[in-house]
Amino acid sequence: MSKKTRKTKEPKRWLDDSTNVGKIIRGFYFACGFVMLADFVFSIGWHKHAALGESSLMHGIEPLPFFYGIYGFLACVGLVHASKLMRSRKGKNVLMREEDYWDQ
Repeated sequence: MSKKTRKTKEPKRWLDDSTNVGKIIRGFYFACGFVMLADFVFSIGWHKHAALGESSLMHGIEPLPFFYGIYGFLACVGLVHASKLMRSRKGKNVLMREEDYWDQ
């Protein structure tokens, strides 16, 4: 009997209902939108690194709205791609080992 057809006696949890999952995702999108709106409002009003002075190199692209959000997203995407490259490159395992590696 496969796992998908087997009936369990475990009670249904609150995340098993798709409407509850949808509520969590909508709440997450709302929180992201709120943070982006706050970043936009605060980046227009004043510079995030005002204590560094006018002659600092910080006056390039950092004052732009959503800079830190975009920078963080691109950094996470870069980390995922770097980890995929470290796992296997051109079909050869670099850091990944076979399943029975420790049994040999």
